[in-house]
Amino acid sequence: MTLEMPRIGASGAARLLHGVSHVHAGTQELVVKGIVFSELVGFLDRAGGPAFAEKVLADADLPHGGAYSRIGQYPWQEAVRVVEVASRESGADFADLCQQFGAYLFDRFTVLYADIVGRYGDAEALLAHVGDHIHEEVKVLYPDAQPPKVTTYCEGNVLHVRYASHRPFAHIAHGLVSGAMRHFDDERKLEWVHATEDGSQAEFALAG
Repeated sequence: MTLEMPRIGASGAARLLHGVSHVHAGTQELVVKGIVFSELVGFLDRAGGPAFAEKVLADADLPHGGAYSRIGQYPWQEAVRVVEVASRESGADFADLCQQFGAYLFDRFTVLYADIVGRYGDAEALLAHVGDHIHEEVKVLYPDAQPPKVTTYCEGNVLHVRYASHRPFAHIAHGLVSGAMRHFDDERKLEWVHATEDGSQAEFALAG
């Protein structure tokens, strides 16, 4: 299996932010639901404490000071900016923070959307139905949501998960898959198969 996982440091995050923004220049602004941002703030608070979260939000110089509404919509670039600042302040790798946030986000989803997650008995079943069930449920709750495309296929005993989005959140997606595996006590190894440089597409494999 070929490993093509991009490692993104804080300076790389800045290049990613400006580069992908340039690619989408002139198109409709791409946004993320406020619940993701509010959970990102919760993640910062959990990871470094309230003072750390407040400093990160202040240094990120956000137009609204980080006062996110769970039902609002915000440019995805703000999430990259917040994690970039958290990486710089903490010394943690940007990609690692994204993956940790993804795992944290799945844990939160088991609480916020317990009825949806509870319909599945294992990680493989849940991942196989992200596109045709879970994201459809998300669209019912948030009609203007633009979820990524997530598909799966099996290759022998290995489950492959493909992620494609107009947002560069492949590392967060990796964390979400990892969080699902942990929730269901799936002891297989989660591997990167490949990812695009801009983080908008990736493929993972659950093997072992």
